[in-house]
Amino acid sequence: MACMKLGSKTDSFQRQGQAWFCTTGLPSDVVVEVGQMSFHLHKFPLLSRSGLMEKLISEASASLEKQDQKCVINLSDIPAGPRTFELIAKFCYGVKLELTASNVTSWRH
Repeated sequence: MACMKLGSKTDSFQRQGQAWFCTTGLPSDVVVEVGQMSFHLHKFPLLSRSGLMEKLISEASASLEKQDQKCVINLSDIPAGPRTFELIAKFCYGVKLELTASNVTSWRH
């Protein structure tokens, strides 16, 4: 994305088809579905940076039958869809983002 200044952690996010993976060496424990895109992430960075994600992860975890199952969260109504959530996920992981008129507009809806 041309409007982002990314920090050194950007290589930990890789897209494969309709899925984003955070490749930190640890298996993901949460999948966030946004439209047709799925984000395979880790609970801790999301919980520590977002009260909403903390609530959603807590609710989804409570409904799991087994502890080792992945949490799945569906965010079908997020403004601007997967592109916006990609920025949110990168923020939660500590990637530096440059806020500009073009990328902030999608967050305001």
